[in-house]
Amino acid sequence: MERLDRAFEKLLRHHNFAFLEAHSGAIYGVWDNFRLAYLNPGWFRFAKENDGEPRISKEWGLGRSILDCVSGDVKVLYQTKLNACLNTSEVWSHQYECSSDTVYRCFHQLVYPLVRRGGLIIVNSLVIEELHDPSKRQAMAADESVYIDENGFICQCAYCRRVKNYSVAERWDWVPEWVRRCPDNTSHTFCPACFAHYFPMATTDA
Repeated sequence: MERLDRAFEKLLRHHNFAFLEAHSGAIYGVWDNFRLAYLNPGWFRFAKENDGEPRISKEWGLGRSILDCVSGDVKVLYQTKLNACLNTSEVWSHQYECSSDTVYRCFHQLVYPLVRRGGLIIVNSLVIEELHDPSKRQAMAADESVYIDENGFICQCAYCRRVKNYSVAERWDWVPEWVRRCPDNTSHTFCPACFAHYFPMATTDA
């Protein structure tokens, strides 16, 4: 599978390409329209380790927009942040959670603007990896009667992966079964806790 658009390679001349290739985490480059133009080996390694292959390689090749994987509030926020990074030529740095059903993982993401606002290089580094603490994350059964809204969708936080419980006001539950395999009728957004914690400036501005 092709991993680098040769035209995009010119935008990477101020970066250490050998470092990008050898980095243990997933690194990807996008054009100014957020379409994929570079994927490092760590991208595929992460996909394989998290049961994403062969689907990731088939569906997420060069030319695919990274915004295709998000919708609603998540898409609006990321598009705003990425555009700001391009327009100001300032690095965007933040942390996010990407846990499995058994392991808590926190990543640090750096988004570097490239020359002439031609694109971005996005570096993801693992910060914390540890088994979930059952006392902090009680596992709940995948009971559709309390987790599906009136339109037939399950609302899952894009970061902590908790699911909105519609039987109790403002409650989000940890449902491991839907972390292992996300149902097709899942809609991703941010739970109030994650939005306030990971994007405090956006919360303040609002």
